[in-house]
Amino acid sequence: MFPLQCGHNNCLRGGVMSDTNAALIAFVGVLAGGYLNNFLAEDFRRFRDGQALAGALAGELKSHATAIPILQSTLQSTADAIRKPDTRITMQEFAPPTSPVFDSGVVKLGLLGPALAEEVAFVYEQIRAFRLGLQRISKHHPEMERETVAQVLEFCLTLITTAQERGTKLIADLQRYANEGYWRTRPWVWWTRNLG
Repeated sequence: MFPLQCGHNNCLRGGVMSDTNAALIAFVGVLAGGYLNNFLAEDFRRFRDGQALAGALAGELKSHATAIPILQSTLQSTADAIRKPDTRITMQEFAPPTSPVFDSGVVKLGLLGPALAEEVAFVYEQIRAFRLGLQRISKHHPEMERETVAQVLEFCLTLITTAQERGTKLIADLQRYANEGYWRTRPWVWWTRNLG
């Protein structure tokens, strides 16, 4: 006995359609899987770049922070001494130091996310303003009034103290980000991991 076969056009089309649908679904699945893999690979690369930047910035800020207690003491004692009329003011002009990690990585701050990027920008701007203030005094103190020099020094002290206060928390936040696991920071990825 031979199995019954239907020669009707609709039956033939149904078999072809189901094969086409299966192939189309498989193709779309492969395409979506490839896109998802590329997206995850790029996201993971950006995450690792952000972690490296966070670690480097934390190290640079820690390096800057080691000098802050000495600077605070020196700035306050110098401002107090300058207000005494018998004090002779002598300062050597200097070029402000740089922050190479921040300067080279500023275009990548977005990798850290909005909150960390904002704090990094704030702390480094305080440091920059402090450096420019000291440079201004070192260059122009001979023609400045004593009280003006003292006020600028105290303003520099405020700037560096603010940078220290905000920077201490920022360093801890950057270190935490640098050591965070990828899957923990991307809760939506758990869903994609369970697809297969």
